[in-house]
Amino acid sequence: MSETIIREWYFLLCSMLTGIFFAFVYDQIRLFRRLWRHGRLLVDVEDILYWTFCFFASFYLLYYGNYGVVRFFAVLGAAIGMFFYSRTIGRIYVKSLYRIIMLLLAPYRFVKIRLTRIRNHFTIKMRDLMRAKRGEGEKHAAKPCKTKKGEACISAQKK
Repeated sequence: MSETIIREWYFLLCSMLTGIFFAFVYDQIRLFRRLWRHGRLLVDVEDILYWTFCFFASFYLLYYGNYGVVRFFAVLGAAIGMFFYSRTIGRIYVKSLYRIIMLLLAPYRFVKIRLTRIRNHFTIKMRDLMRAKRGEGEKHAAKPCKTKKGEACISAQKK
């Protein structure tokens, strides 16, 4: 094979590896989004940063790998790399890594939930104690009605 053909095959392989790298980086972003949910604005900023990165990486590939000439097979190579990654490794990568991270974080989440419940319990108790101390505790509480059998209960009690 001539040196030109070998260089073209090498460039196609580099463009395919670039596509695989782009898909891998986007999977990292997807994993980050699944672990820490955030609003639409931050998602848009992440996407803009990702596509800016992809633009400069593609520009670098085309400028230094093919002297700035845009060729269809370079774009096709990147698309094939992304497709290959998404159909093989990428399909299980995010799900598996997400499950592993969630298993590792399970003890932390368990402790966090328990501590939150304890804090809420003591907050309610302290609020009730403060109301009782100020004399507000019994004003708003419903008092049970004590009557003999057959007599009607009067809900409004006079003080």
